[in-house]
Amino acid sequence: MTNTSPIDSSPSLPPADRRVGRILVVLLVCAALGSVVWWYGPGNSANRYSRMSLLDLNHTLNRDPHDRAAARMLALRLARSGDAELAEPALRNSLLLSPNDPEVMTGLGELMMAKRSYPEAFQLLKSAAERFPHYGLGRSALGRLYMKKGSYLHASTEFEAVVEQDKSADDAWYQLAVCYLEMQQSAKAQAAIDAALHLQSNEPHYLALKGSVDVAVGNAGAGIDETKRASELAPRDVRINSTLVNLLLAQHRNDADLDLAEKSIGKLEQMNPDYPLLPYQRGELERLRQHWEPAAHYLERALQTTPQQDEVYFSLSQVYRRLNRIPDAERLMKLYTRRQDIHRKMDAVRIDLGAHTENAMLYAKLADLQMQMGDRPAAISSVKSGLMIDPKNALLQKWLRILDPSTKVGTTPPQ
Repeated sequence: MTNTSPIDSSPSLPPADRRVGRILVVLLVCAALGSVVWWYGPGNSANRYSRMSLLDLNHTLNRDPHDRAAARMLALRLARSGDAELAEPALRNSLLLSPNDPEVMTGLGELMMAKRSYPEAFQLLKSAAERFPHYGLGRSALGRLYMKKGSYLHASTEFEAVVEQDKSADDAWYQLAVCYLEMQQSAKAQAAIDAALHLQSNEPHYLALKGSVDVAVGNAGAGIDETKRASELAPRDVRINSTLVNLLLAQHRNDADLDLAEKSIGKLEQMNPDYPLLPYQRGELERLRQHWEPAAHYLERALQTTPQQDEVYFSLSQVYRRLNRIPDAERLMKLYTRRQDIHRKMDAVRIDLGAHTENAMLYAKLADLQMQMGDRPAAISSVKSGLMIDPKNALLQKWLRILDPSTKVGTTPPQ
């Protein structure tokens, strides 16, 4: 009897084809195993950890506290999230495991800068810049710290190094322009902000700074137009709109500029009714329109909200003179002249600091001038900067005990 089963009637593979099939199966199995080994291997740890949740990363570290890659990923992601309370211990742990990691060192330095722990921030960022001079993010962070301390010469050195290594670092060009403008090096500021705008032509903060630079070199019309463009690109940015108001008030060409200033002040009042500069801006607008009583009202308020702004003393003196309040006018003009003189002395000290970076006593001199201006927080910051250079300086320690009794001088590092 003939067997007609489909199984029996199907053609069988030749032996050579069967061998090829087996080889392919083995290769596929090996590839799968290789992928598993690669995925869980140390060479792919950074990629694998980047896909984990923060909770999974924490579990990984609990299983192996010495896993440097997991510690690094957790620390940097927490730092980027802005959670300083969780990021600080994670960054410190990562730096302990990987003391030669410039990104972790810079991240911890930036966090300390945000917490105003400037001495530790300086130690971390200065070390990162010296040990890893080609790590641009670290040098930029150190430059921003120098700017916070008012040391624009040192800051410019850091940003110059960054743009020398990377001509496309637009933020470094922008920060460099700020430093040059603060040092009254207008030509250099112009070149630096032009370089930033060449890379990011519609960045509103770059345009606003370009406007300020153009005003500084005498091109007020272009400066106002550029700052107007910046405010159009960032209509909700308080700082940019305030800059526009200040330029319009200081460099107004006609009534249309004053009308635009009034409109911009109205926008600021809607965005932030408690913005400290508003009383001065309202008062200055009324003064320029020769509305003396309203001007006096707003400028008197400005003396309370922004007592460190010298222009308030000058403008209110002019208004009082118009109101025939001559003794008050003369008193404020004397204050204005004295403050201007102190500012010149402070600028001279800062120039000396640029040339003599290790002279701690210059910070004591700067603090004295800042106290004459009534700026206690700035004076405390200067004293602490001096103590970073010379922690045992008796005069600076005495100053700090007087200015900030809460600081335990000699037992803990000055913060």
